[in-house]
Amino acid sequence: MINIIVLIGHSASGKSTIESKLIERGYKKIVSYTTRPPRKGEIDGIDYHFITEADFKAMKISNKLAESVQYRDWHYGIAKEDCLDDRVVIVEPSGMRDLKQIDGLNIVSFFINSPERERLIRMAKRGDEIMEIFRRIISDSGTFKNVEKEVDFVINNQDLDKAVDEIIEKIEKG
Repeated sequence: MINIIVLIGHSASGKSTIESKLIERGYKKIVSYTTRPPRKGEIDGIDYHFITEADFKAMKISNKLAESVQYRDWHYGIAKEDCLDDRVVIVEPSGMRDLKQIDGLNIVSFFINSPERERLIRMAKRGDEIMEIFRRIISDSGTFKNVEKEVDFVINNQDLDKAVDEIIEKIEKG
């Protein structure tokens, strides 16, 4: 069975930071594919595989994607061939559900929980526009409704190092 750590959580809950910490501890990132343009500082093949919509649709039609989602006008997805042992990935709840359906994958899922006030502050500090912040907060309330009942573990991200240690502990206990 292939073991993959799946992180899900609201916008600015700390998923990417936790993913980075897990990578520092030896896990490898599953690099998702997307049709959106790169943001400033993002590197193709490191942050995402930036591809055209036609290429994304071809991957989907040829059944090469383990999961995919459309967010606004952009598509995101994970290639089946990238689902290997000791990997970590960030997905939406729908992506987690898709991954759970794949034979031979053993996923350990974590909902990264962070207070809304803290998430608002994080989004503002990273320069998100106020209307986008509110849109994401509202959208997340529906997307993540009751997801804590679907995951293996809920991690409260009030202290980053403690959250990462808790995830490692849960993984190692198997």
